[in-house]
Amino acid sequence: MMVTLISFSSLGIGFLGPVYSIFVVRQFSVSFLHAGILSAIFLATSAIFKMPAGRLVDKYGKWKILFIGIVGCGLSSLSYILAFDIIHLYVIEIIYGISFAFQRPALLKLMAVVSDKPSQGLLLGIFDSIDDISGAFAALVSGIVVSSLGFEPLFFLCFFCYSISGLFILRSRAEID
Repeated sequence: MMVTLISFSSLGIGFLGPVYSIFVVRQFSVSFLHAGILSAIFLATSAIFKMPAGRLVDKYGKWKILFIGIVGCGLSSLSYILAFDIIHLYVIEIIYGISFAFQRPALLKLMAVVSDKPSQGLLLGIFDSIDDISGAFAALVSGIVVSSLGFEPLFFLCFFCYSISGLFILRSRAEID
């Protein structure tokens, strides 16, 4: 269950990374500087909100906050389809960053609970490897999808992966707790 949850969550964001700058430059006729600024906004927003999100995980539980983060990330990835101005992307990046900030501490706490065993290092290594393998697969697939079908199907694919993660959260919480 955890492998599937982590894989689909990582795929959701991993599909965007390799082609995001190209999307921004092609679709909005702006410079790569704008793409860099947008990525910086996502990362800075995520970094700023991870500590408060971690407090929410402690207060309301890892499953609720993880689910909120996954839903927010899924809706954010789908909203790229509706964006028609660079300002929209700035708003999306802020919302996406906040959503990712909710997701990450909850996932890490979940991994800490699941791996609370003598083999904790191994299990956390598996978690991190799955995250990287999913990202590598996503990078390859995103290039194939965008070059053959365009950006819109990629955003639907991201949304699909986040949706699968959300379903696994709803299904797994009773089994893992």
